[in-house]
Amino acid sequence: MRYTNRIRDSLIKIFTFEKAVQHLLTAIFFIVDIPGIGKPDIGTNISLSYGLMALSNLILFGAFSIGLIGRLRDIGWALRLIGGLAALDIVLEIVFHGLFYLTVSVLVSTLLIILIVTRPIGERP
Repeated sequence: MRYTNRIRDSLIKIFTFEKAVQHLLTAIFFIVDIPGIGKPDIGTNISLSYGLMALSNLILFGAFSIGLIGRLRDIGWALRLIGGLAALDIVLEIVFHGLFYLTVSVLVSTLLIILIVTRPIGERP
């Protein structure tokens, strides 16, 4: 594996870890009322209960965690799972917040997709 590919693979793992932690923390913030932090902003387009939002974030946490474990074990399907979850995350952000609402979540998901689809052809799953 060339040096640039190792950097790319490390960034994919780091960003996937960030996505998993982000969804875990978001789920916790929906469940537990922490003074000074409050509940996460879920936008105004769709109205869902905090419990349902916590559950959906826990599911995404689990899915990103499975993708990360697969990537750490160099299992081929893990990149497709991570890329699909990143795309889903972007779509959900647009659905909940609107098209031009830019968040760190959207940026990290976009970077993940770019890193995955620009891998050399011989290294794509």
